[in-house]
Amino acid sequence: MQRDNAWLTKTVVAHRGLHDNKIYPENSLGAFEQAIKHGYGIEFDVWLTNDGELIVHHDPSLKRTCKRNQRTRDIDSSKLDEYKLFGTNYSIPKFVDVLNLVNGQVNLVIEIKPTNKVDMTCSMIWNILKDYKGVYCIESFDTRVVKWWATNHPEIILGQLCDRYLFHKILIRATKHYKFVDFLAVSIDNLPSRYYQKLLKKRKELIIFTWTVRNKKHFNLAIENADNFIFETNLKNPEYIPLPDKNNTYCHPKYR
Repeated sequence: MQRDNAWLTKTVVAHRGLHDNKIYPENSLGAFEQAIKHGYGIEFDVWLTNDGELIVHHDPSLKRTCKRNQRTRDIDSSKLDEYKLFGTNYSIPKFVDVLNLVNGQVNLVIEIKPTNKVDMTCSMIWNILKDYKGVYCIESFDTRVVKWWATNHPEIILGQLCDRYLFHKILIRATKHYKFVDFLAVSIDNLPSRYYQKLLKKRKELIIFTWTVRNKKHFNLAIENADNFIFETNLKNPEYIPLPDKNNTYCHPKYR
């Protein structure tokens, strides 16, 4: 089931869930419920805390999201209810609670955050995912994480995240991850790119995903240069793109 990656070009994906950081904060159960309600795929981020819990959160610290001067890894996972997101009633969720909520209703793009505990983190994630019945893929900026999944579980759909920063571009090119991943998740700031066009000539089946599409300019870049994309929207900001419609018209035209 996991090797069928056709959904990567057909499923609209909401960045950190369908959130507004006012009522439904990013990477919260509320944002994920909203994405499920609209039928969107969900992208979210996973960390391993120092006390051994897998949690869903984006930043390496809690300063922006919880107004706390604390590293995400140092969270006391026995007190997650106390870590309120953006002043709402939603707290930082456990990875397993997110999976239980989604329960296969929509497809998942699971980003594993960079870690020095690659084997421990990935093994713990796999021990949970092996019993999950829904459709998902794995991605990471960390080339070691990507290599772990390619080596240990090649049956899982896998992507390498590619940042806009020069040092990361050089690292990705040096490791040649395009040879064994299913997709490259490319920053919208990297597009258009002759480099990715060259890669597609070498591997025609390689999928180019892009993030994060927020406005019409991003949308046009994604349509012209990628197979699909991860989006955010904000109805109060005229620069942002509106919500996709029920026909998933944000997907690349050649896959509709």
